[in-house]
Amino acid sequence: MKDKIVVATDFSEASMVALGKAIYLSKKLKCTLDIVHVVEYSLFRDSKKDKKAGKEALMRFVSKNYPNPEIEINQFCYVGTIQKELSKHIEESDAKLLCIGARGENQNLSDILLGSVARKIIRKSSIPVLVVKNESLSDYANIFSPTDFSDNSLALAKMSRKIFVGAKFIFYHLIARPFEIRLGHYGANDEEISKYNRSLEEKAKAQSKKFLNAFSNKTSKAEMVLDSGILSYTRTLSVANNQNASLIALPTTGKVSFFALDIVENSSLDVLVWRFNT
Repeated sequence: MKDKIVVATDFSEASMVALGKAIYLSKKLKCTLDIVHVVEYSLFRDSKKDKKAGKEALMRFVSKNYPNPEIEINQFCYVGTIQKELSKHIEESDAKLLCIGARGENQNLSDILLGSVARKIIRKSSIPVLVVKNESLSDYANIFSPTDFSDNSLALAKMSRKIFVGAKFIFYHLIARPFEIRLGHYGANDEEISKYNRSLEEKAKAQSKKFLNAFSNKTSKAEMVLDSGILSYTRTLSVANNQNASLIALPTTGKVSFFALDIVENSSLDVLVWRFNT
């Protein structure tokens, strides 16, 4: 059985971009594609009529924009809430990747980034979520992934490697240094502060080596970028761009998780997010 990718659409321009990228990835990865459209449930409308109209609209949308997709496509229309219906479909279809657009014309997809719907989708999705942020049909040759050297961070990297075979991984770790003035308040002199900072660097280098060894296999390509300072989404995105990344693989645990949605919202690169069951 072929692997499967799921893409959500609300017929907006952004979801059109997501659909185009999902078709491209399905071809490249030799997957089948499920296209899912969710009609928001309303007490004041007939759900059966809404579902029929949604199915017809989905068929027209796909046939008009992709009359010859060159892959196996299955179309699904549901009535309900987008996060609940997507989650149910993913569980029933055994898909490997969910692809969504960054913004939509209606509240369904526009809320994915900016509101509680984003968190609900990531929490409910048992598979990685690819948030499409640009129109380029990238092979994702350079995957940038912030890491805290945790098992979850390693699992994210290995999962990403399975999906995007042959990609190079650029891991990024920021060494958090206590402010020197704060150390001074505790009575540390310059030599002691310098010694403490060197110990942090040596510890990070040792962890980095162990992490890369755990990630490596016969075909993997990876490097570690060690940085120091204050971790923020702007700094993370700046480093990703400087490293010529084509995709950000974003963990939802550790310090990065505190501003994960800021990275997703402000990134010009596509972002892959995977929530771990803890």
